[in-house]
Amino acid sequence: MDGLHVTCYTVSVELRVLEDHVNSDIVTVARSAMLTYSPDLLRTLNHDRPQRRTIRKALFTFRLWRSGRHRRRPPSTTPPHADRTRLSATSAPPVNITARRLADPSLSLGWLNIQSLTNKTDAVEELILERSINVLALTETWHSASDGVCLRLSTFPVYAVVDVARRSGRGGDVAVIFRRNFKCGLLPLPICDTFEAVCVRLTTAEGPILLVNVYRPGSTRLSDAFYDELASVLETLVVHTCPVVIGGDLSIHVHNADDSEARRLHELLTAFDVVQYVSAPTHCRGGTLDLVMTFLDQPVCDMRVDPAGLLSDHAVITCRLPVTVDRTTVVERLVRGWRRVDLRQALMDSPLCQAVSNDADVDEMFQTYETVLL
Repeated sequence: MDGLHVTCYTVSVELRVLEDHVNSDIVTVARSAMLTYSPDLLRTLNHDRPQRRTIRKALFTFRLWRSGRHRRRPPSTTPPHADRTRLSATSAPPVNITARRLADPSLSLGWLNIQSLTNKTDAVEELILERSINVLALTETWHSASDGVCLRLSTFPVYAVVDVARRSGRGGDVAVIFRRNFKCGLLPLPICDTFEAVCVRLTTAEGPILLVNVYRPGSTRLSDAFYDELASVLETLVVHTCPVVIGGDLSIHVHNADDSEARRLHELLTAFDVVQYVSAPTHCRGGTLDLVMTFLDQPVCDMRVDPAGLLSDHAVITCRLPVTVDRTTVVERLVRGWRRVDLRQALMDSPLCQAVSNDADVDEMFQTYETVLL
């Protein structure tokens, strides 16, 4: 056991140096620790009762259980003895997901007439991830029920969905997909028979915003009732001081200045100080049918209209609302599943409880003690 004598001598010398720099109580604990770890205990590391916590803490704090040359070695950037046996759970460890908040200077919004969401859930997910869209408003989802499979498939873990399904008939339906870090609530709107609409209230870092998703079937003829119902919705929204964004497929050819319905819609919007931002064609046959609108004092920016025909016969529209978004970044943390581990059996099977030969190296024994318990 010459290695043991060398180690003890090195520790005793360093304890004299530590007396001038650390608390005397800690040195006393360290000295008592040196007397506690006798050669017999080093040969049988599977003793029933470990050393007191204060002694173990002092030993590991000052690394007094290592030889002098080992303590002077610079720290390694790679895990020591990565191939040694470690105590671990018998199954894959669970993942705890925590979140950190990062400030984003604006809110990314998107609109799309998806023309049936049933076989396009993967495409919607790719669109959201590629464009980093915070809120995506969909029309003509054709999901028919709020618990539909297509709605669940289109919302991956950090997103949620709010929808309004048709009370009768086929087609139509509107939905809003948004990030879960927004507090979301539904704002009731007046009953509308000529178009479908859903209004959500999303809470951001700067306060709430209102987003209204509208769909008017192009197969129905425009009437006075449509304008009356749209005016009732605008009257409900104009009293709010927070930003309000209205968008969707209204199936009105606003690009045609000579169209009487386009002029009538423009007059109604002007009466409420509402600005319409989309000017490019949004349908594969031409024409601006999908609109994005806000009140005059709450403009949007970075308006982008993709060519129609990529995901449906309508174009993807994206823009940004200049409000600070409290965006959540998901961080994964691996945690041992200790409840699933038979700790006693794992210790018995580990090198710590195996027989130790008389010529075993002390440094290797302590290294085994350190790595197996990680």
